[in-house]
Amino acid sequence: MSLKIQIRPARSEDAADIARLNALFNGSSEPPEAYLPRLADTRRVDTPLLAWLDGRAVGIANLRVVPTVFYPEPYAELTELYVEDDYRRQGVGRALIGYAEDLARQGGSVELIIQTDAENHPAQQLYRSLGYVDHDQALSKEL
Repeated sequence: MSLKIQIRPARSEDAADIARLNALFNGSSEPPEAYLPRLADTRRVDTPLLAWLDGRAVGIANLRVVPTVFYPEPYAELTELYVEDDYRRQGVGRALIGYAEDLARQGGSVELIIQTDAENHPAQQLYRSLGYVDHDQALSKEL
């Protein structure tokens, strides 16, 4: 029996699920209400995605598709990907990535960049199994 995974962009009524999953993923302690103005912000360049199994939100991802001056195609980047522990290895992560790829393609992008922690070897293995290869090195600095 295969599970029916549903993926869709997050909406304001998903704020509690976003808060719960982001707490598990990033240790965030923000309440659901904190996400409402960000979800409604028309200046956003990202699309938060939710994965559902059996009526429960079990995964999140965040896709950015941004037009740039220097390239003819928009830049596309998957900046977040998380699946609850109990729902891993069931195709949820793959489904989120596939949905993000489709959205990026529809937005005119020809490449999708995925950022992940250098020590997150299970995620890197998943990405490589989907055809992703090592790309540029990313550096960060707290401001």
